[in-house]
Amino acid sequence: MSGGNWSRPFRFSLVLMLLIRLVLAVVVKGYHTDVQTFQAWALQAAENLPGFYSGGTFADYPPGYIYVLFLIGTLKKLLFIPTGSPAFLALIKLPAIMADLATVILIHRLAAALRGERFALVMALMYGFNPAIIVNSAAWGQVDAVFTLFIASALVWLVQDRLPAAVSAYSVALLIKPQALIFTPLLLYALAEHLMRPAGLRKVLASVMSGMGIFAAGIGLFARNGGPFWVFRHYGTTLVSYPYASLNAFNLFALTGGNFQSENGAWLLFSYRSWGTFFIAVTALSALAVCFLGRERSRVLYAGAFLAAAVFLFSSRMHERYLFPVLVLILLNYLYARDRRLLVLYIGFSITHFINVAQVLIASTGGVYHLARFDLVLLSVSAVNLMLFCLMVGHGIRFWILPGLRGYCAREARPETVGAGGADVR
Repeated sequence: MSGGNWSRPFRFSLVLMLLIRLVLAVVVKGYHTDVQTFQAWALQAAENLPGFYSGGTFADYPPGYIYVLFLIGTLKKLLFIPTGSPAFLALIKLPAIMADLATVILIHRLAAALRGERFALVMALMYGFNPAIIVNSAAWGQVDAVFTLFIASALVWLVQDRLPAAVSAYSVALLIKPQALIFTPLLLYALAEHLMRPAGLRKVLASVMSGMGIFAAGIGLFARNGGPFWVFRHYGTTLVSYPYASLNAFNLFALTGGNFQSENGAWLLFSYRSWGTFFIAVTALSALAVCFLGRERSRVLYAGAFLAAAVFLFSSRMHERYLFPVLVLILLNYLYARDRRLLVLYIGFSITHFINVAQVLIASTGGVYHLARFDLVLLSVSAVNLMLFCLMVGHGIRFWILPGLRGYCAREARPETVGAGGADVR
């Protein structure tokens, strides 16, 4: 079958993905706290967008998604949609659902360009019908898909050497969620790498100015009331909120009884918070090592997945949903690397992430928002997550680190080989 014959199945699949999500969006009320919060923010933003952060409303999100909620709140008013109606519930979930589909299109287009239409359809189906993806947007009502779309786009554009576009997408992601800071080392490495190229300074300056311009435009409307530095205070407050070792995240701290324990509590001589900070530093250095030693540009996708997985598994203040970006980044990495172990990681993390999010969501319907510290599912899935991470590290060492080290050693040894033959190597 020729590649062009797959376009109709892909379009049909997109429609089916949308319908499944819309049905779930209406039938499943979602995570009550998050849905109610987004609805309240949408109404508040529609009433007074410039004064949103100064009106006494609790809002720990940056401005990026508030603009989206402003549009939702305005549309609700124009269409006279009742506040407690299924239509308003679906409308709140719609941006994340559309981000799901946009990510599917991104995967399909990239896979088709790399390996053909048949392969692209398979990859799109693997992501679009993944229950771990569907539950986040259509069932829970969260917006991790929106944030992840821009992170994935940024890293793909880094692979394609489109630095200004990558920095711009990263800025949008940072405006949506502060978790974008996890991926900052990759942007800094890309900027430094371009500075080493001939005429690279101009491209770096254009990229930085583009990113800063987008970020400034995003926060500018709210700076009138909060002052020029309000956004930094806002990010700082958000980053230190929820001071727990784990917030239902199936990770190392949860495995050792740290679920909803104070991050200042002792764990192996030091506090959870201190260990989390240490692990983040080690993770960032490891990701930079992959970028430095890796031979192919697609290494940035592995480094991004590694960063997100490691921070989720070894840092404090992690929510159950924060593993979400790992899934698309692993799948995108597979498009380039073609190593089946990446598919094992994608399937494995999809299963554990779905169990984690689904259990928390189901528990919330009964008014239970904190899973028991020694819940059997929590402990078991946390252990599986750590085993999957070990597999991920092994893949990184085999596929990126060791070949890079061999190449680096060979380059360093080459002048000595020439010198041994009597050539002048001064």
